[in-house]
Amino acid sequence: MKKKKETQNHKAMTRREFIVTTGAATGAALVTASVGPFVHTTMAKGGTLKVCSYGGSYQESQRKALIQPFADKFGVKIIEASGPDIAKVKAQVDNKSYEWDVVDLETRHIARGELENLLEPIDTNVVNLDGIDKKAIRKAAIGNIFWTTSLAYNKKALGGKKACASWADFWDVKNFPGPRALQDQAPFNLEFALLADGVPMNKIYPIDVNRAFKKMDEIKDNISVWWKNGAQQIQLLTSAEAHYASAWNGRVNVAQNKGVPLEIVWEGGCLDLDWWAIPKGNPNKDLAMKFINFALDAERQGEQMQKYIAYGPTNLKAFNYITPERAKALPSYPENLKKQFAHDADYWGPNLAPLTEQWKTWIIS
Repeated sequence: MKKKKETQNHKAMTRREFIVTTGAATGAALVTASVGPFVHTTMAKGGTLKVCSYGGSYQESQRKALIQPFADKFGVKIIEASGPDIAKVKAQVDNKSYEWDVVDLETRHIARGELENLLEPIDTNVVNLDGIDKKAIRKAAIGNIFWTTSLAYNKKALGGKKACASWADFWDVKNFPGPRALQDQAPFNLEFALLADGVPMNKIYPIDVNRAFKKMDEIKDNISVWWKNGAQQIQLLTSAEAHYASAWNGRVNVAQNKGVPLEIVWEGGCLDLDWWAIPKGNPNKDLAMKFINFALDAERQGEQMQKYIAYGPTNLKAFNYITPERAKALPSYPENLKKQFAHDADYWGPNLAPLTEQWKTWIIS
């Protein structure tokens, strides 16, 4: 029955592709829809830039604070897409056929991309690193947000029952009953499994793979849905199809601001970064570098995190544009930060591919 439910959910979550074209002269918009990945086009005078990110409320925050202002200021036509992945970047680089000029990638993808020489080195003559957190600077990528994958739950769905306060509680289905959801991937889940098994946060890496998968065996049959993307995780929690789920803190905060009774548990959260990068050999890299520089601006990041989504800025000067109250909702706020562990890119860079294959075998076994 569980496999049937997963299949039904996968079909339900297929996103529609739509293209929005805005005419600078008329202000008219044309929207068309078909099956496929999310695409959004902002048209203006000048060159064209193709930007890929993670869709949903996160990409919407980028559009409002970064993408549209860049298009307006420099007269650039921007074509958006979603669904970034380092394997897709590799295919584009190998074939010299570039669907994306700028891509937003998570740390483990950046680490693999650097190891395999799939990304352009950041041109510091164009990209201003003044004010950028040192943890957000790599040879071939610059961090754009700090974010957390952590335990979240629907408070109303619990009906007054005590909520999970840790990953050990999440694994304790007897004392903390309710449908659960986790992301369909090895990263984060293996770390959370070790935390549930009593491993201290500062001892997670290198991952004891056998121990982690053994602990995953204990919870596997209690996972109602293995979610695929950010929109799905929030839909599951909002509808109470899952009372508990791993979730991205920014998406949870957006739902909270809409009145959804969700809560996030910072304890045992995994702090990570998203990064701007450019596929190796991309002929549009000059414009791509210009966009990255613009997107790292303190005021741009401050507007994004203050108004649109509760992630942590990588430009420390952005806090000048974020209120103290808002800062408390961010993953990089000191009280939240001390409850989390940092995602280890040096571990996941060489281990992502083999552990992904092991995960795919495990999930269907």
